[in-house]
Amino acid sequence: MKRFLAIIVMTLVATACAGSDADTSTTTTAITTTTPTTSAATTTTTVAETTTSATVASTPSTNAWETWTLVLASIEVGAEGAEEHATEIAASIDGAGVIYSSDFPSLNPGFWVVNWGEFESGSEASNWCAGIPNALTCYPRYLGPAVSPLAADGNAMVVDSTALAIVDVATGERLKVIDPNFSGDGMWVGRMALTPDAGALYFGVGGEDSWYSCESSRGEVWRLDLGFGTTTAVGAGFGPTVSPDGRWLALLVSEQCFPDPAQPDFWVLTPTDTVVLYNLSTGRPVETKRWSVATPPTSYDDPRMITWADWRSDSQTLLVANNGGDLFELALDREGSINTGEPLVTGIDGSPQALIGNTLYVVRDETPDEWGGFDILAVDVTTGAPGEVITQTVGWPYVAADTTRTRLIWGSDTQAGTAEGAFSVETYLGGFAW
Repeated sequence: MKRFLAIIVMTLVATACAGSDADTSTTTTAITTTTPTTSAATTTTTVAETTTSATVASTPSTNAWETWTLVLASIEVGAEGAEEHATEIAASIDGAGVIYSSDFPSLNPGFWVVNWGEFESGSEASNWCAGIPNALTCYPRYLGPAVSPLAADGNAMVVDSTALAIVDVATGERLKVIDPNFSGDGMWVGRMALTPDAGALYFGVGGEDSWYSCESSRGEVWRLDLGFGTTTAVGAGFGPTVSPDGRWLALLVSEQCFPDPAQPDFWVLTPTDTVVLYNLSTGRPVETKRWSVATPPTSYDDPRMITWADWRSDSQTLLVANNGGDLFELALDREGSINTGEPLVTGIDGSPQALIGNTLYVVRDETPDEWGGFDILAVDVTTGAPGEVITQTVGWPYVAADTTRTRLIWGSDTQAGTAEGAFSVETYLGGFAW
């Protein structure tokens, strides 16, 4: 996990080799690359790189199919001496090579690409950039048929044991492993939220010993770029949720930290009391607004503690739940505290997990004095009345709605399911994004 969290700061050329079938625009970016030689002298060449999103399918020029690599330079095929220039750069770096980008639909076509290494994930690849000369660019790229198969309706993202993988929900088959070391080493991954374009995944991260300090107890939310394979921290908090239109991110944080009465010299308490709103339309998450409860909770059992938030399908309203079973509506233009006014419904029995229309799906522990016996129930948010029992499980179930808030996926242990049927995963479930 240390490798996963120690993300190296790199200079990224966002338009280089980042193909997209949906975008046919063309932009021109000036890229400066330095060609190392065997002497101390270097030669600098500026290449105008035209980036287009069209893809070309052909036979790969390398065996590195469906792996990640590091891009060190990208030179337009039409430039004078382009291939020779790329070959010269590659020759100066031990283990580097040259590939033709048109051989990989996941890359923009028409470039000689100087690359280095074959890796199982983008995050693993990026950790090797420290050994690349500073005069060169260095960023990870996926080599294969597509950057992310998640655009297909029948695929979901699953934490399967410690790996983050894309699976076919009809068969459970792993289509691609995004990161084989997604959790572990004292870290755990919480709720995940996929952007509607399947370009990024937001997720909460916590630690086994988080109760010893305010910073670790508040948790962190991270962003995984599914095109670059790189991970960046967004801010403190848990439970990220992305709006159906992809414009907003909301997460839960605690704006307080105080000694735990049970062990005041060693432990701290940080019960969540605030919803933070981020704007995603600026290219990177930018904090926009905060709402807190009128009176902060004083323990993790306090009914006022905020436990969950999710978006209405209009992307303009959040539903927010607390420990007491109250559910509040929170419009984006609303001012004041979260629990100003009457709740939408009260007395919800269960832990909210996902929202589809006016149906809230909750997990309820039917055997609170022993492990096992969990139900997933449908609750009407207009009345608070419990409805259909979706499934009964032994062991904590995971539940998620897809990015359009129209479909549900759930599972426990090694079994998962949708309305269309059930499937098995290779090892124990740790979460869903769909």
